[in-house]
Amino acid sequence: MEQSRVIFAEGIELPYEPFPGTIGVAPAEPGPHSIVPPSRWGGNMDTKHLRAGTTLYLPVGVEGALFSVGDTHSAQGDGEVCGTAIETAMELSLRLSVRRDIRIDAPQYRVPPGALPQSEGTGYHVSTGVAPNLMEATKAAVRATMEHLGDSHGLSREEAYALCSVAVDLRIHEVVDAPNWVVGAFLPDDIFTGGGER
Repeated sequence: MEQSRVIFAEGIELPYEPFPGTIGVAPAEPGPHSIVPPSRWGGNMDTKHLRAGTTLYLPVGVEGALFSVGDTHSAQGDGEVCGTAIETAMELSLRLSVRRDIRIDAPQYRVPPGALPQSEGTGYHVSTGVAPNLMEATKAAVRATMEHLGDSHGLSREEAYALCSVAVDLRIHEVVDAPNWVVGAFLPDDIFTGGGER
């Protein structure tokens, strides 16, 4: 069965992988709280792996938990580098339960068997960033990917930046060799419907 696709622009289609960007429970601390930035209670986590079949574990801080969910996306890269995802209205079906046999301090989740290989069945162009700071290494990897998208696919800087946010997955490759970190930006080949690079 062919997977549904999301049209980003002419010649660029992303796999349709819906998930809620915001999911969490009320903090234990009294008073009003924003969901941005996310916290140990969840919030605007924008984690694309929190989709159908995944089990999310959240600590509970108040009686009744006061669970909420929203900000639904149909596609996004790991990292959402410029705050852009493909926002989509949708209805969600969730099963909630209380687990008294585990204790956690921040969100954890379990991805079902086969969920990652189905989304990783393509080739990738990977740009890396190397810097003495994780954020600087991340920015360098994204900038290199944007340049690649401009040179190889004719995208403007703005189009490339937005595409990085909705399609590119960031991965930390290396943190052990001080003083530098290495971050990779994985650009999937199969989003380009016109046959790849020009």
